[in-house]
Amino acid sequence: MKVSYCTNCHNRLWQLQQTLPHNLKFTKIDEIEIVVLAYNDASIKPYLEENYKEYLEDGRLNVYNHNDNLPYTFAHVKNLTHGLAKGEILFNLDSDNYIDGVENILPTITDNQLMITDKPLRDGRGGRIGMTRNTFNRLNGYRDNQRLPDDDDLILRAMALGKILVKAQCLLVPIANT
Repeated sequence: MKVSYCTNCHNRLWQLQQTLPHNLKFTKIDEIEIVVLAYNDASIKPYLEENYKEYLEDGRLNVYNHNDNLPYTFAHVKNLTHGLAKGEILFNLDSDNYIDGVENILPTITDNQLMITDKPLRDGRGGRIGMTRNTFNRLNGYRDNQRLPDDDDLILRAMALGKILVKAQCLLVPIANT
């Protein structure tokens, strides 16, 4: 099954420049891709085309520009990015995060499972969530919930559907947002 790491980026090229070299080591032609959505940000695609041409040409890296006038919400951009992915397994990977501790578990995820980090960390690792495309579609993706962060809301909805949580230990700390 093809795995897609789904990364959205809005005014965070500086983070992507630090995480992408590490994350691309985990890609494989026709098996594992990184999808980058450049949301209302014209700097990302030219940078990736200039510096990662080989990855773009062989499909290990895919970059898309998206411009709209909607207010930026995490749920909206995550849904856009996941919708562009080609894989049967989808993994949310923010631009400030590293692939770490999930690479061996993720390809084995089934429709009755949801992969999350082993601890509900509020340093950015908690947003690393993996699922099958079927699960993503059944949940209707992420949603903006005024009471809960989008990641927590998605996890609770998955649990309500009976999904089994598979926990991965992610040790690499995300790049701090400034």
